[in-house]
Amino acid sequence: MNVHETRYKTLYEMIFHQRTIILDIFMVLASVVFMAIMANLQIPLWPVPITMQTFGIFLIAFFFGSRKGLVAIAAYVLAGLLGFGVFAGYKSGIKAILGPTGGYIIGFLFMAFFIGLMIEKGYGRTRKSILLCMLAGEIILYVFGLVGLQLNIGTSILKTLQYGLFPFIIGDTLKAFMAAAFFPYLWQGAEKLEKAK
Repeated sequence: MNVHETRYKTLYEMIFHQRTIILDIFMVLASVVFMAIMANLQIPLWPVPITMQTFGIFLIAFFFGSRKGLVAIAAYVLAGLLGFGVFAGYKSGIKAILGPTGGYIIGFLFMAFFIGLMIEKGYGRTRKSILLCMLAGEIILYVFGLVGLQLNIGTSILKTLQYGLFPFIIGDTLKAFMAAAFFPYLWQGAEKLEKAK
């Protein structure tokens, strides 16, 4: 059997052996607050600001895996739709989804789920596979984000790339290397906690 057909534990499962619905709800709510903070650590550009949201998605997906990661990001999106200012620039409501950044917000859901699946398949433990997870997640995000941006602002494909991709390449590269440097220590710490229990 291929090792990647096995389901590997997530950080959440390794750290918390005794998980309850109360803990799950608390952690999801904490994720919403965390994502709101990440969304508003930003460099305001038009029409798409540079934020730390993608790093937040990676951390949540690495921590929870696919299903709980998707639930956490879905809760974040729902909070924004219900009027809580959790999106970039403290925006909220359906206008944020229908606006220039709406495709990226929808892409967060697919990005979190897919990266979570990769974690459950055993990826994301080494620096090389962390970068692979991040690259896959970024591709998914930009497919949704750029399509949404193109439909919203109606410019040429080149202009869409100038607004929605090119300004983010350096930042995304830095986030990827920051994750590759930081995330292996999360796994090491979680493994030590699991062995100590």
